[in-house]
Amino acid sequence: MTGSATGEYGDRGTWHRLTPEEQSALRSAGHVKVWQPGQILALQGSPPTSMFVVLHGWVKISATNYRGEDAPLAARGPAEIVGELAPISGLPRSATMSAIDEVHTLVVPREKFLGVLRDRPRIAEEIFRTAAIRLQQSDRLRLESGGPDFPQRLAAVLVELALQHALDWTDGKQVDLRFNQGELASFARVSRSTLIRGLEELRRLGVVRTARQRVTITRPRALRELAAGRPPPEDKA
Repeated sequence: MTGSATGEYGDRGTWHRLTPEEQSALRSAGHVKVWQPGQILALQGSPPTSMFVVLHGWVKISATNYRGEDAPLAARGPAEIVGELAPISGLPRSATMSAIDEVHTLVVPREKFLGVLRDRPRIAEEIFRTAAIRLQQSDRLRLESGGPDFPQRLAAVLVELALQHALDWTDGKQVDLRFNQGELASFARVSRSTLIRGLEELRRLGVVRTARQRVTITRPRALRELAAGRPPPEDKA
């Protein structure tokens, strides 16, 4: 997500679409917990005992398939609600949630969460709206990761990940994607060596900057042009 979030809880996300009264109802039902980098908030296959509101930091969502391969699904940052669907369905967790950096969350136990939803159905509407958006983004990411030309395909995957990180992302904002090279390779469905070559090409074009466990989209409009199969504009704006 972008580094432009302001205030303790950021400036976007499901949490900020709730009214102060709705936020207060969830706060009253839960408690704040701090997680250190690498700590597991919830494990795939575990009972859905609670949901989480990310107040500070970043959470990685990943899942293991039947072959035992671990794959990243998303990263969620400040003001996002995570792990909310399993408590609603009552089914075991479909993914693992872990802290990328120091994470502060509001943890709401399942029964209290369901009680709040019964009393305040608009919260449920916002949660289902977010779930629908995320499903569409996931479908789009799978579609974009199958293109034949890899630099174009990687550009498209990065664009979709940027939209996943920030629902209101616009072409004028730089975006930091909190994934390492192995995770990005999984999203793009390529080997790590192929990903490295693709990132080198995007760096050469001046559209991304890379660091440890981070890719920064520095020229969003140019990246979109590449994703569409067009050469990026010459200017650096």
